[in-house]
Amino acid sequence: MNILPENIKINFVQLSRVTIYLSISLFVISLYAIFFKGINLSIDFKGGTIIDLSVYETDIDLSLLRDQLSESLNQSVNVVEVNSQSNFTKLMLKMEYLSDENSLHENLELFFNQYEINKIESIGPKIGNELTVNARNAIIASLLLIGLYIAIRFDGSYAAGSIVALLHDILITLGIFIFIKIEISIAVIAAFLTIVGYSLNDTIVIYDRIRENMLKNPHRDKDQIINESLAQTLSRTIVTSITTLLVVVILYIYGGDVLKPFSLALIIGIIIGTYSSLFVASPVMLFLEKRYNLNTEES
Repeated sequence: MNILPENIKINFVQLSRVTIYLSISLFVISLYAIFFKGINLSIDFKGGTIIDLSVYETDIDLSLLRDQLSESLNQSVNVVEVNSQSNFTKLMLKMEYLSDENSLHENLELFFNQYEINKIESIGPKIGNELTVNARNAIIASLLLIGLYIAIRFDGSYAAGSIVALLHDILITLGIFIFIKIEISIAVIAAFLTIVGYSLNDTIVIYDRIRENMLKNPHRDKDQIINESLAQTLSRTIVTSITTLLVVVILYIYGGDVLKPFSLALIIGIIIGTYSSLFVASPVMLFLEKRYNLNTEES
């Protein structure tokens, strides 16, 4: 499906010499956020307890409740009002791993006349550490295997371009999450791996067209071939991105609080992944081929 003219002329290579400064700036800012602000990990990774609590009253002093629980339980307790209606208020309590639930009940009984605990979700520190290691290893392994696959299917410069683009997508998405103070949970890690797959698929389609055009025209200027290839696949890239975004935006709006971080990560990742497919992966590949005088189109 072509939504753009077939003979559209866009100098992507020239534009990438400008957009590279945007990418580097966002990349550096994301690295700063990761190393100096720190990643806000959910209890999935650092261990802790989340309590879904319904209180059958509406006039609640959250600050007083937070202070009382923190003092009695001897730890920091985060109290958030999730929903409030005419006859009850729904609260969410987040704290470090709680081994003694009786002490929690004693404090809640002092503060509320009538309450109901809907759900208690606890993850021990040891399990959290194991999940952290497993999540890190999953991302690293996926990037290494992707690089190996592309190196075998295309060439080393293509593999390097795709890995740079994937790191670009993941780290910038992570940096945005740090700045907007959203916790990184197992669901968000799943979204990151989905972003890797989405961005890779888009990049491979473009790489296939570049290689096809290079084999047809081995003596043409590589800048022209890449511009032509990106223009030929631009309609497909835009249609795929828009249709995927529509689904994910609907999921963000109607999916509830649990799915919002997951769908938000996908929204950000799809936008950045589409951008990197056009202005990061191919330009990096072209730079490496020119720098090291590689002639993959003749192989």
